[in-house]
Amino acid sequence: MKKTTIFLAGDSTVQTYKTKDFPQCGWGAMLWKYFSDKDVVVAHPGDTEFDNVTRYEMADLVIDNRAMAGRSCRSFFDEGRWADLLKNVSEGDYVLYQFAHNDANKEKEERYITPDAYKDKLINDYINPVLEKKAHPVLVTAIAMKDFDDKGRCRISFPEYREKCLEIGSELGTGVIDLGKKTADYNTAIGEDACREIYMNLRPLMYPASSEGKGDNAHLRAEGAFIYAGFVYEELKKLL
Repeated sequence: MKKTTIFLAGDSTVQTYKTKDFPQCGWGAMLWKYFSDKDVVVAHPGDTEFDNVTRYEMADLVIDNRAMAGRSCRSFFDEGRWADLLKNVSEGDYVLYQFAHNDANKEKEERYITPDAYKDKLINDYINPVLEKKAHPVLVTAIAMKDFDDKGRCRISFPEYREKCLEIGSELGTGVIDLGKKTADYNTAIGEDACREIYMNLRPLMYPASSEGKGDNAHLRAEGAFIYAGFVYEELKKLL
């Protein structure tokens, strides 16, 4: 019997990292923990040329994480990563997409895409081909960065791109997990100081991979990735 597979397409905030990069972690590396309390088989599939791909196989479910740092929906597609993922999608599978962190970067021509073009590309190149395979596309709005206003509220990141995802969900009935709002609300609730403990805000010598320290407000530590994966799980189980 074929196992249902949940495919993940996205950027560095979703990606599975090498051990040497610890504590940096994407929520895609933690999602399986909410589906199983037993050991999983973690492996690199043999049918892909991309070395970042990580597959988590459980008794009745597979999570196949194809997310890669620095990719937008444009560059993920242009590099052939999307075609590599799509060829493996079967009827009944789920495909989650989380972009926007790199799509909004006007300084990187190979990544940048306007919000309107982002919407069109998601529909035509990402959603429709999955529907043709009788699988289930699910949009995930980009996680919030650690970005607080002067009233102590965490801002929703890349709001124009988030709005396009919500529009697609409303217009097409596509599943949408509003992770951007959920993470911004969570960050506001715990406060900016606590947020430093889940993002890559590292003091010097804390970890071998970042001996000089870091002030990274976009990427997650393992703790943050686990929490955010829980938000995805709670919404995803409503769609499964």
